[in-house]
Amino acid sequence: MWLLRILRRVDFFILLPAVLLSCLGLLMIFSISFEDDTSFFIRQSSYLIFSLVLYLIIINIKFKTMLQISYLFYFFLIGFLFLTFLIGIEVRGSTRWVDLGFVTIQGSELAKPVITLALAYLLAYKAPVGLKIFLISAAVVAVPALFILTQPDLSNAVILAATWFLMVFIAGAGLHYLIALIVLGLVSLPIIWNLVLKDYQRLRVITFFNPNLDPQGASYNLVQALIALGSGQFFGRGLGRGTQSHLDFLPEGRTDFIFAATGEELGFVGVGLIIVIFSLLIFRILYLATKSTQIETKLFAYGVASVLSIQFFMNAAMNMGIFPISGVTLPFVSFGGSSLASLFILLSLVNSATKSSIDV
Repeated sequence: MWLLRILRRVDFFILLPAVLLSCLGLLMIFSISFEDDTSFFIRQSSYLIFSLVLYLIIINIKFKTMLQISYLFYFFLIGFLFLTFLIGIEVRGSTRWVDLGFVTIQGSELAKPVITLALAYLLAYKAPVGLKIFLISAAVVAVPALFILTQPDLSNAVILAATWFLMVFIAGAGLHYLIALIVLGLVSLPIIWNLVLKDYQRLRVITFFNPNLDPQGASYNLVQALIALGSGQFFGRGLGRGTQSHLDFLPEGRTDFIFAATGEELGFVGVGLIIVIFSLLIFRILYLATKSTQIETKLFAYGVASVLSIQFFMNAAMNMGIFPISGVTLPFVSFGGSSLASLFILLSLVNSATKSSIDV
């Protein structure tokens, strides 16, 4: 009976697309890894099971309770990001993970549900957004974003900043505030370019505009991703037959470039299926946001849709050469426990929030 009670609270129009995307990711991870290291598949399977259990637990917690203690989650996040600098492990020049022995956690992934929840709480009870709340909410995002930026992890810092921008817009912030912020950002571009961005990040931007500048160096990842996508054509080469990923021409085929690896092995059909399923998930979240009569639920649902959409676009677009190369993963599909868990937490909170405010 207790299981039936839990399942009655599940919004399967949210959960099923996420599970389908995760299963497609598992299929690709197995295909890429079965010849040399199946541990990636086993680990990702365990991450998915853990994330599903987490989902079923959180949907049974009142959303308003989560909102009210969001400040506790926020301060925990700040402490965890600070801890990353003290005991974090360095991987390819970035210190983003904390090894707890039994699991490795990436703080920038935890930031997505925590910041979205905190912003929904702050903006909902102070709507419409005046200058004071506009600045306070900006500071709430800026502190963890600066921690993440210095790891360095520019991609996730950008996702948080863009999500904040969309949420304050939806919450009714004056257009003059947003326009002033955009102008300030444009004026600050030379400072960001010279003082904030690392050398390799500047190279990624330069090679984005001219991929042929350094095809064996800075442009290598982009060139190999485009070759992988192009060679898959409509139906793909077939599972386990992707030469780019299996011969190690395509870097990070399980994480950053799993979209290109999918295009090579499953072709346009495979990547098209991912896009369609993801679009159905976003459509459901936006539908729930429009139906909700509670401002905090509406804001949170729009925030979750923003996080997912921005991250999906950044990953897919960089694989297709229409966005600079970044270290962001493809939601639900790429390998990674922290990413998968944080995304399922976001969905479970949307499920919990909308079940308590609307009956759909």
